[in-house]
Amino acid sequence: MELHQLEAFSAVMSAGSVTGAGELLGRSQPAVTRQIQELEADLGYALFDRHGPRVTPTRRAFLLYEEVERSLVGLRAIEARARALGNEAAEPVRIAATPSLAATLVPAALAALPDGAHAPHYQLRSESAEHVVHEVLGGTADVGVVTLPMAHAGLDVHWIAQTPCVAVLPAGDPLAAKPRIALRDLARRRIVTVANRHRLRQRIDARCRERR
Repeated sequence: MELHQLEAFSAVMSAGSVTGAGELLGRSQPAVTRQIQELEADLGYALFDRHGPRVTPTRRAFLLYEEVERSLVGLRAIEARARALGNEAAEPVRIAATPSLAATLVPAALAALPDGAHAPHYQLRSESAEHVVHEVLGGTADVGVVTLPMAHAGLDVHWIAQTPCVAVLPAGDPLAAKPRIALRDLARRRIVTVANRHRLRQRIDARCRERR
């Protein structure tokens, strides 16, 4: 696999079409098509179902995409770091956060800082809670933002905020009109919850057991 093939794959996944991927990358459509075909040939299986100008990712494509994105983010960080060393630029503040916090709390917190409190640059990475801890302990992130519990040796943990849990419901669901939902309201309902059993899921499961 070549880097330009992975970039083409990532761009098609993001744009939803080969044409859009070409625009994102500044490459011609035939070039992107060829790079995807070469990647599929190297892998030995199709990554997309073709429907004229549009493509639909296969199940394998979705599974591969997360790993490809993580690798590309790492390569971009290496490139940025190498260029900064050459320019003797100021070190960025490296922040690792879980996806929900990286998309909401962290950008809002940075935007709320007064002008004189800003670092010259920030580098924000979205990771699982376990990866956030690993990066802080390993020194590849200066700050980690995760939900509790968090009791790893070698970390200084600072509580900063709490937010209510919410339930995502169809607009027509009777519970959607309620300002507050109790656990008993969810009895005999099928629930999709977080996969990690050791964080928020642990507290949800404990409350459910208490109500049995």
